[in-house]
Amino acid sequence: CPENEYFLDYVRYSFLMSLHKNLPKSVLDKSWPTPPAALTEASERLRRMCMQNMVWSYCKKISPEWKHQMEQKMIASEIFKDKKDNYLQSVPKLFVNTRLDGEDINPKVVQALGSEKMKYAVPVTKYDRKGYKPRSRQLLLTSNSAIIAEEGKLKQCIDYGALKGVSVSSLSDGLFVLHVPGDDNKQKGDVVLQSDHVIETLTKIAICADKINSININQGSIKFMGGNGKEGIIDFTLGSQLLVAKAKNGHLSVTAPRLNSR
Repeated sequence: CPENEYFLDYVRYSFLMSLHKNLPKSVLDKSWPTPPAALTEASERLRRMCMQNMVWSYCKKISPEWKHQMEQKMIASEIFKDKKDNYLQSVPKLFVNTRLDGEDINPKVVQALGSEKMKYAVPVTKYDRKGYKPRSRQLLLTSNSAIIAEEGKLKQCIDYGALKGVSVSSLSDGLFVLHVPGDDNKQKGDVVLQSDHVIETLTKIAICADKINSININQGSIKFMGGNGKEGIIDFTLGSQLLVAKAKNGHLSVTAPRLNSR
């Protein structure tokens, strides 16, 4: 009857006006007016259209730099979320293009790189394969390889194609191992490194080397190959503070505090 049609028109009008005044302001805002039963399907379609429009508007305004930042953060999440203890602490910290400026890298190293384009550089601590003595080094990532540099020397160059994988513990420490083929005469064995920005550093390696699926997160211990095919072992345990030292059993012992409850 005409009265019912008029009432339904009024209900539709009232809902649309309410919706117009209470539209979400961002994609994070999940609020939405409750529709009358007759408009449930239409309301859901409008909600999807509204969300798609906000996403499109956001993507249109985003800068290339911020897009690159988010892409890196998404990869870090894929690799480390719920797997490595200090991942959560890295989330609010923006990744930087490099941790070393041009003046921080020895001119002889820059000259030795030649036409290789530097993509990322970070100070690291390298642990000797024998005795585990810590030494200050620089990790340089180029378009084709990961390079360990010391002052004016290139100590080791690992082509990304020869990088078998990267191992890191599930704890809050910053140690990681670059694994190389044991029969590669160009290499001295796997490389044990420590970075103060381990989530950022490993994400950069994963992207530069195209090894996103080759970052292995281990619990308990990591095995690596030293010189002459000798196997080394790094043991990881929870403790009150970060400690890295050679243990009595000949292993490298790493103790790290828990940062997040599980």
